[in-house]
Amino acid sequence: MKSELIQISDELFLKLGRMITEKYGIKMSAEKKIMFQARLQRRLRELDIKSFDEYARRLFTTEHDSVEISILADYISTNKTDFFREKEHFQFITDHVLPEIFCEKQTNSFFQLKLWSAGCSSGQEAYSMAITLEEFMQSRNFRFDYSIVATDISGRMLKTARQAVYPMSQVEEIPLEIKKRYFLKSKSLIDKKVRIVKNLRDRVKPAYLNLMDNVYVLDTQFDLIFLRNTLIYFEHQIQQQVLTKILDKLKIGGYLFIGHSESLINMNLPIRSIAPSVYVKINT
Repeated sequence: MKSELIQISDELFLKLGRMITEKYGIKMSAEKKIMFQARLQRRLRELDIKSFDEYARRLFTTEHDSVEISILADYISTNKTDFFREKEHFQFITDHVLPEIFCEKQTNSFFQLKLWSAGCSSGQEAYSMAITLEEFMQSRNFRFDYSIVATDISGRMLKTARQAVYPMSQVEEIPLEIKKRYFLKSKSLIDKKVRIVKNLRDRVKPAYLNLMDNVYVLDTQFDLIFLRNTLIYFEHQIQQQVLTKILDKLKIGGYLFIGHSESLINMNLPIRSIAPSVYVKINT
């Protein structure tokens, strides 16, 4: 028998929504009340809490607030992702970005690429980036060094990204030769899973980062940044603020990728569009 759904009042939802928007930038419109209410049911049961009013009191006590607000972010975050999601971007990297960099750098004996997967969720995007680079190097019989920073606000998703273990169903659409090179199959015939091979896991560094932070504590400038399907959760003003900080971490001539459903129209940013949802940073 299903337990009764715990209801949240409009007033309390608005209060919690304002807090979430202020801390994480995520829009919490009235239409999201049912989603919010449904997602938090399991958390309330875990805490043996019988009402959202009681949950709010716990949330705002100094003893629990920072930890519980972080857990709340796990529950409200939309973590949909797939390997090679919006595959045109990965093809663009293979066909245009890497050949251009290769031509510029091939006279040097060593070079390193630095990439950032911002809002990485459970890590599939970052590992898709790594596979794309590895496949390019194999096709050109040429090696270069690279590292990928993968950031998110969800501790639960970052844990998955570090472990790099995924259901077998998530790689069904990936070509067999790619799976053989970069995925290890579990031995279980019941709980079928795959794990990213170690040399790729070593290249990807999952880390917590809140895009609403005043300063992004990343001690590098990136050649390529993915900020895909994240801006849609922010109001226009917050989008502008986030993009300004993101671009501060992108090299001149570096590439920014956003989601196909996102738009940078009417934003005063030092970028130039070069393909659908692909931009290059310019010197202004």
